Amino acid sequence: MIAHQDFELAEQLMNADYDFVKEDFLPDGEPNGKVIGKKLFHIEGIFLDLTDRTLSHPKVPYAHEDRGGKFANLVKEFGLGNRKVIWQPSELFNLDEYMDAYWFPEQLEMHHKAFNEMLDAKRLYCERSISFLDYFFKRLDVYQACEMPTFIKYYEGVDIEKYKNKIRKITNNFPHLNERGEYI
Repeated sequence: MIAHQDFELAEQLMNADYDFVKEDFLPDGEPNGKVIGKKLFHIEGIFLDLTDRTLSHPKVPYAHEDRGGKFANLVKEFGLGNRKVIWQPSELFNLDEYMDAYWFPEQLEMHHKAFNEMLDAKRLYCERSISFLDYFFKRLDVYQACEMPTFIKYYEGVDIEKYKNKIRKITNNFPHLNERGEYI
């Protein structure tokens, strides 16, 4: 069930309306990589926040709406929720605070090598040397290897390699900006 929620989040991420970047061009017609990058960090942060079952990733502000559909009321009555994310940047998102926040469960500090690997992954992601998906997959591998309790609880029975392959397949065309603000 948890894997299906993440697949749905990845599909929503890919199907989002990214027209908001059209307003972020410099006078010479070139895209403003810094402004677009901040907005993409926000959108990516929503995904990283909602898929972190340790609840350690910084909370990222986002809006949501009713999903609707003919079973909407039935789904709500069973307490399953019927909300979907609105994948749009918000002025409430503070990139500096997000980057400075602590992103990991405290138990990870007992695993010095893995903790340092995650610090490196966070730094590389924040520098745009790696994509948010590179960071996401590293987090999955580390949390599984270190047996983070809430990770194990939610991903029990999930074939992590199949899960990662499906996320890769869904997000294959997601835009990635490098440290210079160029699309790669």
